[in-house]
Amino acid sequence: MNRKRILVVEDKSIISADLEARLRRLGYEVANRADTGEAAIRIAKESRPDVVLMDIEVSGILQGTDAAQHIQKKLKLPVIYLSAHASDTTLFRARDTQPFGFVLAPFDERELKVAIEMAIFRHRMEMEREELIRQLREALAQVKALSGLLPICAQCKKVRDDGGYWSQVEAYIEERTEARFTHGICPDCYQTAIEHHHEEMRRKRHQKRSGPAQTVQPISLAAS
Repeated sequence: MNRKRILVVEDKSIISADLEARLRRLGYEVANRADTGEAAIRIAKESRPDVVLMDIEVSGILQGTDAAQHIQKKLKLPVIYLSAHASDTTLFRARDTQPFGFVLAPFDERELKVAIEMAIFRHRMEMEREELIRQLREALAQVKALSGLLPICAQCKKVRDDGGYWSQVEAYIEERTEARFTHGICPDCYQTAIEHHHEEMRRKRHQKRSGPAQTVQPISLAAS
């Protein structure tokens, strides 16, 4: 199993060394380290870590929140804030960038591990959701490409193509788009099917109770 790779963004070497030692004990790989917001963006782009641990007060031209916002929006990587300060101002700054977590120093290893695993899980779910939305949009665009009048049978609902051949509407759409169909039954049709089944069962029970029809043999009146 591949170990998760963590980028540590911290401008105090003592704190950075302690944090990296804790991460290794927890089974993570320290992908790299950065001591400014600008370096964090550059290294994150190059190394593509699984999670970025960002000191919210990191030095540099860019504040930690600015660097984190760029990494999350542009590079699509999850950021967890690290901070020794929990003032309302700090929390509001962090909240506005919608981070994947917030861990206060001194760091508890259990809390750190939980924050990292939750960030990885949430990030994976968001990436899967974005991919699903992209696929649905592409499918919708392709379905919309079927424009104009489609000759459809009012009885069997088959569609006539340009060559004059009739086919099921599902087959017609699947041949012209990436859409695929699964079949089920709607509530109205389900109710109709149940009523038909009950009626059929009542008819069979009635026939069983009535028994087979008796055939009357004609009586011969011929003289002996």
